[in-house]
Formats: sequence, C-alpha cells, structure tokens
Amino acid sequence: MKQQFTTMDPEFRAAIEEQQQAYNKAAIKSQTGEAEYKEAILRLLKLSQSDSSAGEVAAQILLSTYNSYNWHAPLAWFCHLDALNFDAAITVIKGRWSLHAEPHNVIQNGHAIFEDLKKRWPNLPTQG
Repeated sequence: MKQQFTTMDPEFRAAIEEQQQAYNKAAIKSQTGEAEYKEAILRLLKLSQSDSSAGEVAAQILLSTYNSYNWHAPLAWFCHLDALNFDAAITVIKGRWSLHAEPHNVIQNGHAIFEDLKKRWPNLPTQG
C-alpha cells in the first residue's frame, strides 16, 4: 500500500521542500555549457605546453578527466594555478561531470592532441 503524506508534519514537509530547492539550485549551478567546457579545455591545453608547475598541473587535470583510472589530479597541485587557470580547471571538471563528455571528444583532433599530451608529460603520476 502506498503511504500517504497528507498527514505529514508541516515542519517536516517544509524541510523536505527546502532540501529539494537547495538540491535544484546546486544542480543548476554545477552545469557547464559545452562552449565553456571547450574553452576551458583549450586554455589548459595551452598551459600544458609550458615547462612549468602550472603546465604540469594542467596536463594532469586534462589527463585525469580523460582517463581517471590512469591519471589522478592531486588537489594540492591546484595551488600552482593562478585564478584564471584554476577557474578553467574547475570548469573542465564540472564540464566532464555535467556533460558526460570526455575532453578529447569536445575538441577538434582531440584524440591526437591527448596522445601528444601523454607523450609530452610521461613522468606524471599514474595508476598503471
């Protein structure tokens, strides 16, 4: 028999509704558009071409969103990024989550670009 909620305590009902509204706001805030995702991927790809700690972090983030089984992005590494690149990194992570699209599938020649990225950064920490 299906339980009826008509006799639910009004305070409890209000708490449930408030929680649902908070969830809906968080879900909307977490969405990233494909154009924004692509722009952030390209920004991190450009950064990954530099021989700097920030370039290394950018490569690790991109490879982690590409194949998280093999590459893991240590969160403390994010401290090597400036504000614009940190925002791009978060956008890539959010885009990967909200669009369910691997970064190499969002950009032109993505497979080849990510193969080059793996070759450029062979000493990044990996799983396998």
